[in-house]
Amino acid sequence: MSSIKSIWIIAIVLSILLFAFFVYPRMETLIAVSPAFLLIFKALIFIAILSFTVYLLFELRAWQKLAENLESEQTPPPAATADEQNGLKGQGIQMQTDPDQNYENLTRQILELAHTSMVAQTAFLYLYNPSEGRLTLQGQKSTTAALLAESFPAGGEYFGLEHPLAQPTIFDTSRVDPQRLLYYESAPQVGTLLLIPIYLSQKQFIGFMGLDSIEEKAWGEDDLELARSFALLYSTAIWQIDAIDRQKSHIHFYRDLCKTNTDLSLGIDHLDLYKAIVSLSRKFFNFDKLTLAFLRENDTEELVIEYIEGYEADYPIGSAINFDAGIWGRLMKDGRIVNCCDYEKDEIEYRFQPNDLDTSPFSSCIGVPFEIGVKRFGGLLLESFDADTYCAEDLETLELFGKNLSAIINRITIFKSMKDLALVDGLTGIANHRSFKERFQVEIDRSRRYGNSLTLLILDLDKFKRINDTYGHLFGDLVLKKIANIIRGSVRTVDTVCRYGGEEFAVILINAEKRASFKTADRIRKNVQSFIFEKDDIVERMTISIGMAEYPVDGEDMPTIIANADMAMYQSKRDGGNEVILYEPELES
Repeated sequence: MSSIKSIWIIAIVLSILLFAFFVYPRMETLIAVSPAFLLIFKALIFIAILSFTVYLLFELRAWQKLAENLESEQTPPPAATADEQNGLKGQGIQMQTDPDQNYENLTRQILELAHTSMVAQTAFLYLYNPSEGRLTLQGQKSTTAALLAESFPAGGEYFGLEHPLAQPTIFDTSRVDPQRLLYYESAPQVGTLLLIPIYLSQKQFIGFMGLDSIEEKAWGEDDLELARSFALLYSTAIWQIDAIDRQKSHIHFYRDLCKTNTDLSLGIDHLDLYKAIVSLSRKFFNFDKLTLAFLRENDTEELVIEYIEGYEADYPIGSAINFDAGIWGRLMKDGRIVNCCDYEKDEIEYRFQPNDLDTSPFSSCIGVPFEIGVKRFGGLLLESFDADTYCAEDLETLELFGKNLSAIINRITIFKSMKDLALVDGLTGIANHRSFKERFQVEIDRSRRYGNSLTLLILDLDKFKRINDTYGHLFGDLVLKKIANIIRGSVRTVDTVCRYGGEEFAVILINAEKRASFKTADRIRKNVQSFIFEKDDIVERMTISIGMAEYPVDGEDMPTIIANADMAMYQSKRDGGNEVILYEPELES
């Protein structure tokens, strides 16, 4: 193309030179020229002008193509579908394959190829469903109007699961019985039937591809090799599609696992955590019962079920598990993933307790221990009513699941322990001053919202300094611990008992008026007065002074109620102690 452009450019230059030197100065110059020379000169001018015109046309076409190319390059690519955007967002992979669509296309293409190349009347494909013992139609290609059955029972001479050497088999006209053509709802005339068993592996039978023809002896031994290639092509493609599907499932699992790992709040309640674990498990595992069990606090010998999902006519929440042996023994003692394909065939002693396999409806399971470092603190067990439910990929997924859950549970447990340390009094084990104020404000807000009453008790041990000065702080600590237990045992479980500071305590009585709660306060006083504090050779008795104030009668905010309950308690002190005083406005005068 560059050489043609050069010729055109030279022609244009020549025409300009000829015109400039011979024509432009004086047109009469050409009068004395011979006719032959004039003819040649006109021809050269014509050629130059024609070349210039063609050159312009080619250049315009080139510019048009260039503009189209630039426009196509600037056009944005088609937007990804919602599934593509959401399915693998943030994973660094954009999978645009749909296994289901791929399978449909594959089935259609292979059947069309087999139908055409083998000159068949009908080509069909049925896959075997082992749980129902039936063959289910996957696709068909036919030149007849006869309808194929959606499914039919597997078995018999034609559709038995055991064929000689698992090879394609030809049934000619002498053997084809219309009553045995179960794949037709109403069988047409068939002269030859060719069945091609399909195996996903050497031992895993998955179904049949079939061809029939109206002609007798339509196919011979030479056609069997081609039939084998169809079966091999189909099984290989199925394996690849299944691999893509597994990869896609794994990517979704990793995404959801990462999301769970980052979204769970450190302050999440254990019940909500267990529900999140179940929700994630249901997405990627088939199970009829899920069991979460953990070692009791400060106990490395007893494993207790804390949550179950699914089958309930079995061990309930709170049941103890014997892990000296059995399934949980493998999890907790050996620290390895458990995969029992069949309880009857696998050599396991028991599930949760000795001799429970005889009454169990379950047949298989997989389980994973929860551990941090070398310390195991629980485990997850998934059980199924059916045998051989779980495969090697389930084990790999569960192993990753277990490691992540171990880290999540450990992190939440550590946070809860730190929070407890910050909100619990280290000596008495009840709520500390900070926790008291947080809880008290929450209860005031709740009472304001629902229009309920709330009563606060401020309690102070009488002459406690004498105990420390006489017997030492160790005995004084013993007294404080016992007092905390007495107060806690004298109120309801919904009430809150706190150590307010030093020898002072506070009790928040939920939904209670102070006059109706006087008996509760006086019960605390009497229980403290009657208790004997003993250690070594020391025997002592204590009394306590109690002041009471009510929300909203004695104040509408926390500082006011605390101040008024404190005022009533000091009035008890002035009266000699060992007394319960209700706040009244007269106390301020």
